[in-house]
Amino acid sequence: MKQTLETLKEKIAENTLTSEDIFAFTDKLKESMREGTPIVRNVSPANIDLLEVYAFTLRKMEMTQEDQASELRAGDWRESIDDFRQLKYFIDELQQSELVNNVAWNVHANVIYDIPNPVAYKRYVYWKIKSVLDNMELCELI
Repeated sequence: MKQTLETLKEKIAENTLTSEDIFAFTDKLKESMREGTPIVRNVSPANIDLLEVYAFTLRKMEMTQEDQASELRAGDWRESIDDFRQLKYFIDELQQSELVNNVAWNVHANVIYDIPNPVAYKRYVYWKIKSVLDNMELCELI
């Protein structure tokens, strides 16, 4: 597991981490927890929820850069994220930090926003992901 955490952090350092990398990691974490053999000791559902939120916001940026933002539907959110409160909180945090603007929520919990500075947005999302990974790694050492 330490190797997986290091690989993800290396991708952050190289600016190559993708949302799919994080979603694959969270899927492995969930599966290992279901099987009763967690691949990370003391991993909490809250850590998994945060990683899913961060991965989803990273995917939003990736799709925007590929001109596929309109393909991001409410159903996609529900398949990717278990805790919408965390998502709402993080979008509010991004908006307060002026990393997103023109935020609009619709009835189906779909959010639409603009990313005025994709480089700063990505750096911030990477920083949030790295903080969760560092926390997981610290728990492994204890």
